[in-house]
Amino acid sequence: MNRRLSLLPSLPIYLLFHLLRKIPTLHQSGIFTSPAPRLPSTLEKTTFLESKKPDVYQTNFEPTSYLEYFKLDQDPMAKEVLHFLLKHYNATFKPGGLKGKLLIDIGSGPTIYQLLSACETFEEIVASDYTDKNRQELEKWLKKELGAFDWSPVVKYVCELEGHRDRWAEKEERLRKAVRQVLKCDILKERPLEPAVLPPADCLISSLCLEAACPTLGACRDALHHIKTLLRPRGHLVLSGTFGSSFYMVGDKWFPTLPLEEKFLLEALQEIGFTIEKLEKAPRAAETLLDNRSDYTGMFFLVARRGD
Repeated sequence: MNRRLSLLPSLPIYLLFHLLRKIPTLHQSGIFTSPAPRLPSTLEKTTFLESKKPDVYQTNFEPTSYLEYFKLDQDPMAKEVLHFLLKHYNATFKPGGLKGKLLIDIGSGPTIYQLLSACETFEEIVASDYTDKNRQELEKWLKKELGAFDWSPVVKYVCELEGHRDRWAEKEERLRKAVRQVLKCDILKERPLEPAVLPPADCLISSLCLEAACPTLGACRDALHHIKTLLRPRGHLVLSGTFGSSFYMVGDKWFPTLPLEEKFLLEALQEIGFTIEKLEKAPRAAETLLDNRSDYTGMFFLVARRGD
């Protein structure tokens, strides 16, 4: 066996996985002088994704490490992703846009960025997440507890988009007042918020959740159907995330993700009765391509209406 290849088993799994994806390029460059090893088949990749269990998140996901992605003034990837998402949230919930009584956020994580525009046009917001630690971290900010993440740079940016940067403290208080509950959520279940019972929402938001929570495309279709049941007829789904991502890092922990593609996503939504009203896309910025915390190829922001 080539001595270089014999070293691979000692590498951390996420580096091994990333390196295997690059083998054809390395082989062409002459780094490997023997034939390149066989890459995993589609079936093997599917089996790998199916082996992912949600409880990995309960055990290994650290919200304080994840929040490093949201330091707007310090992290190029945060700047790229947040600027894209926040601009489209602002456009979606500005005066004349979506509004109503109840908005449910599916898979909130420990974050609030996705709610900063919506709190201006919805009376009540219910946040939700799978892991206990994420819900606790979110509650820490809502209750102004010591050690809560500082969202003020992100809040100020949203206020600037809205034309009144100096009112960021007011927006924080408005959001705290609007969020009525933080619930357990599992989109892989038929009743994602069980045992909680809520009236049908006027709007659902879900950001960076589907690709992380769903192990297969079939599970993703099912998850979209599950969350649809939380939405009233003619209500809106605001969905955002990444295309093409197979993994992301939280601190030193590696998490596999489902590589979503535009064609699949649109067809899956249309099959269960949604009408697509808006789809915005952006390729990954060149300056973040060397950031090996994730391999996403682009971002999307989608607004759909339930048709029945």
